[in-house]
Amino acid sequence: MGSLRCFSLLAGFILIALPVWGGDNLPTLPSSGTGGLPTLSASSLSVTAMPDQNLSVTCYLGNPNDNQSLGSITVNGPALAGPTCNSLNYICQGRCFGCYSDFDLSEDICVDASGRKFIR
Repeated sequence: MGSLRCFSLLAGFILIALPVWGGDNLPTLPSSGTGGLPTLSASSLSVTAMPDQNLSVTCYLGNPNDNQSLGSITVNGPALAGPTCNSLNYICQGRCFGCYSDFDLSEDICVDASGRKFIR
């Protein structure tokens, strides 16, 4: 009976102390009401491509409007679209553009070998 009582006290202590040891101790936000979480209508929404965001890029030889596609690649950011297309395709010799869809502008953005951006 003594060992069961000792075990119960020990288990109770562990359950009380556990939140102190492993808890995040972060404050909680109210879930509703005027002091609740912000909504999309309460602030402006701005989405931009992050530098480490994977983008699907189509490589074009010369002017992208001529539709001379060399295929598609995936790059780790919008600035790498043109330089990567030019480095992967020998035929480019600095004349290729890498184009990706910018959903904020509803346009395609094309990047040349030096990293300059153009709207297609």
